[in-house]
Amino acid sequence: MGIVELRDVTVEFGTVKALDSINVDIHAGEMFSVIGPNGAGKTTALRVIAGLLNPSAGEVYFHGELMEKSNRHALRRQAPMVFQKPVLFNTTLFKNVAYGLRIRGMAEEEIRKRVLEVLEMVQLANLQDRLGRNLSGGEQRRATLAMAIVLDTELLLVDEPTAYLDSESAEIVESTLQRLNSERGTTTVMVTHNILQAQVLANRAAMMKQGRIQKIGTVSEIFRTELDSLLHEEFKMNTYSGTAKASGKMTQNGMLVQIDLGNGVEIEALSKREGNVTVMIPPDDIIVSREEVFTSARNCLIGKIIGIDERDSTVFLTVDVGLSMTVQITRRSREKLDINLKDEVYVTFKASSVRVF
Repeated sequence: MGIVELRDVTVEFGTVKALDSINVDIHAGEMFSVIGPNGAGKTTALRVIAGLLNPSAGEVYFHGELMEKSNRHALRRQAPMVFQKPVLFNTTLFKNVAYGLRIRGMAEEEIRKRVLEVLEMVQLANLQDRLGRNLSGGEQRRATLAMAIVLDTELLLVDEPTAYLDSESAEIVESTLQRLNSERGTTTVMVTHNILQAQVLANRAAMMKQGRIQKIGTVSEIFRTELDSLLHEEFKMNTYSGTAKASGKMTQNGMLVQIDLGNGVEIEALSKREGNVTVMIPPDDIIVSREEVFTSARNCLIGKIIGIDERDSTVFLTVDVGLSMTVQITRRSREKLDINLKDEVYVTFKASSVRVF
């Protein structure tokens, strides 16, 4: 039996079944990912595991003990949940992270030691005196992660840990989760619709769809049998395999790597990973222009327009730069640039925009 087990758990909201008789067994010390499209029931399952939501039917066990109203607090204390939307108090970052320890009655000397250690881990120690609400979006997400991990619990629950984050913050969050698991043995349950992230971080995964679990197994098993159904459109766009090697250059935000994507296409990214990698370049992080743009962006490729897909006020351009690259612009931008099929254009994007897996 695992650290947490859901048996035939159903959650109903009115006439809607958010979860439909799911069975999950989370093993102690593992990184477990729940993957699937939006609306699959992933976050609902995570809230049940956290003890924040009572199932309409079924049972939840924590260390083999049935969780009921009288003892559910034991699960909540050992299973902090990091929500997708940061929630911080209107005080300093240090006090935000220290709050959970103070309400547990820990001595101030130990609180300071643990808070500073965790802030170093999420690379926010230099901002400890800044008001939490004055942090950037990526910094706030890392702050809420710090608020959870400073409690040093045996179980950590994370909802979409890097959704909408910049590349630097996303890599810090991912490396922090890996460190917690490898160094502290923290059991981590992570909800994500980013299958590339699950491939990098998780040992096992459950694939969910419409409130049901379609498959549970090792990540490699699920990828081998379910890859096509898991690849959402947003992750099909600008997702490539390549070979990364350190360029020997350091920037303020990390190490630059040179990534060979084949067909004569090379790009630069910020990453600690080398060797065989998968990269994704968000279509809305790419600038398209008629002439070369001279900016701090380290990637500038030239290509021809081979596809134009207009969707209301948004336009997706497919540009052949040696491989097909999708660029997202507004309809007004297309009209201003007067871009048409077979036109030659430049595509420009920052090294920090490239996600490396």
